[in-house]
Amino acid sequence: MIKLQENYLEIGEITRYQGNKGEVRVKPTTDIPERFFDLENVYLQKDAEILELDIEYIRFHKQFVIIKFMDVNSIDEAEELKNYRVLIDKSEKYLLPEDNYYVDELLDCRVYLKDNEYLGILIDVIDTAGTDIFLIKGEFKEYMLPASKDMIIEIDLDAKKIIVDPIPGLLEL
Repeated sequence: MIKLQENYLEIGEITRYQGNKGEVRVKPTTDIPERFFDLENVYLQKDAEILELDIEYIRFHKQFVIIKFMDVNSIDEAEELKNYRVLIDKSEKYLLPEDNYYVDELLDCRVYLKDNEYLGILIDVIDTAGTDIFLIKGEFKEYMLPASKDMIIEIDLDAKKIIVDPIPGLLEL
């Protein structure tokens, strides 16, 4: 996931138009796609451009969120929004349960082993069907570490520090 500007949080990406009324198909990048129903407007970002659009209605179709924006009324207008990322203002983000984190809060954290040996910087969290994977850029190589409660000892967002205890041999892979 790409790190966003300070004020925004990504919740999806527009993949194409849907139907002929100006609807767009959004692939959710949030773990809580139902949160789209709470929105009246969103921000769309592509490169340096950020647009604010009001939502006319939202519905689900298979694993996608279908959004109809006000003033987007044709296939051509909807097609122009392809590949835009769907953002919300960070003030609208949900409070998460304990021991759950937003990816953008974890990115750039320094990662240490339990003996305080520096491992590297967390550069990505790879979403899998099961346990997410932390991608850590070390001085000489990159490490992939399951983001499981068994291996993560502590996450201190204020200090931007994560302490891990990987199973023996995992870091040599």
